[in-house]
Amino acid sequence: MLDPVITSEGVAVVHLFCTRTPGTDDEAVIAAVKAAQADDVQVVTVAVLGHKAELCFMALHPDSWKLRDLQTGLTNAGLVVVDSFVSITEVSEYAQGVPEEMKNMRLYPE
Repeated sequence: MLDPVITSEGVAVVHLFCTRTPGTDDEAVIAAVKAAQADDVQVVTVAVLGHKAELCFMALHPDSWKLRDLQTGLTNAGLVVVDSFVSITEVSEYAQGVPEEMKNMRLYPE
C-alpha cells in the first residue's frame, strides 16, 4: 500500500456530494459513517436541497487514506458521488499575530 499523504500542519478535508440510487442500503451508509468515526475521522452530514446531490458528507482527518475509505464505504452502500473536492485546513498569512489557541481551532477543528 502507498504511504498516506499526511499534512505537516492542519488536516485533510473531503467534501462528498452524493445522491441515492434504488440500490442504496441506508444501514450500510450509516455503518460506513460509524466506521470512519470509529477510526477517528470527524464526519459531518448535511441534507442538500436544490443541487445535483441529496446528501453531503464532509470528513476531516490528517490521513487522506481514511477519508478515501469513507468514500469507498459510501459508494459500496449504493450512493453515487456526483461532486467532490478535497481541501486542507490552513491558517492564512493574514493571521499573523493571532493567538495560538485561535490558530489551532482553525487548523484542527472539532
